[in-house]
Amino acid sequence: MTMGEKIVALRKRECWSQEDLADRLDVSRQSVSKWEGDLAAPALDKLLELSRLFGVSTDYLIKDELQSPEPETPVLPGQPAPEPLRQVTLEEAKAFVELKEASARPMALAVALCILSPACLILLSGLAEIGRMNEQLAMGLGMTVLFAFIVPAVAIFVRWGTKLDKYEYLEKEIFTAASGVEALVRSRMEALEPIRTRRLTAGVCLCVIAAVPLFLSLWPGAIGTLVFAVGGVGLLLALVAAGVYLILSVSVPWGGYQMILQEGDYAPEKKRPWYRALPPLYWCAVTAGYLAWSFATGRWDFTWIVWPPAGVLFGGVMALLNLLARRKKR
Repeated sequence: MTMGEKIVALRKRECWSQEDLADRLDVSRQSVSKWEGDLAAPALDKLLELSRLFGVSTDYLIKDELQSPEPETPVLPGQPAPEPLRQVTLEEAKAFVELKEASARPMALAVALCILSPACLILLSGLAEIGRMNEQLAMGLGMTVLFAFIVPAVAIFVRWGTKLDKYEYLEKEIFTAASGVEALVRSRMEALEPIRTRRLTAGVCLCVIAAVPLFLSLWPGAIGTLVFAVGGVGLLLALVAAGVYLILSVSVPWGGYQMILQEGDYAPEKKRPWYRALPPLYWCAVTAGYLAWSFATGRWDFTWIVWPPAGVLFGGVMALLNLLARRKKR
């Protein structure tokens, strides 16, 4: 193992991100990244600090032939020795990022189809409400179109989810990466960065302005308020679907890069069971509340308002948990 590989293994053993280690050493994250990629060597004072932080000798860090550090405490008879971290090879990393890149557009399309699926049902229900269409016919056609959107979306999720199943450990386990993996992923991130910035900007703008047609349709004195309101909901869903498509088309591969680098939402400390369980539990609770409120009131044209504050609250909660975790580790 090279010095860089040893630093990676020791850092992940402590469940630290590159930012965490950089903070403890009072250096930049880029410096830590260069050390781990064997692109630069830490100065003597930082080498001593690394030795102290990880509880290993400087000889272990410097000498490639030393493959394992002396344990801080002896392993007692009958106790299992700690298992070494799994190593991701360059071939595995390349195959994974290429698969994430290939799945980006289909997965984004599937999510967009799910968002659009109720639009026709809402529009036809509005027409039935004002007597322009038979209610049963409107419901039948609307449900048919809804399933026509949902079925291919589910097929896309199943197809690509099956292909990605064998890489599930990248999301859940702490691992080390072979030499060259980080350089490969960083180069792909740099190539995607300008495209990502443009699509995220456009996608967020579309999602923000999506509510404008609905608000205009509810303007006091609007002719045919129900028709305009239903049309506003349909246009809202179309704009949100387009925005989400743009966002996910770059977020899916970017998330794959972060998985390999174990950064952001995939940092070692965020792979703990309680942390992984929180987001799905939160969004299940929000969805249940949204559906209960909508069915109880019948105000589907209004209850969507729950999603923006839920998203903001989720971001705040996760940021607070991250801050508390950082302080606790210090």
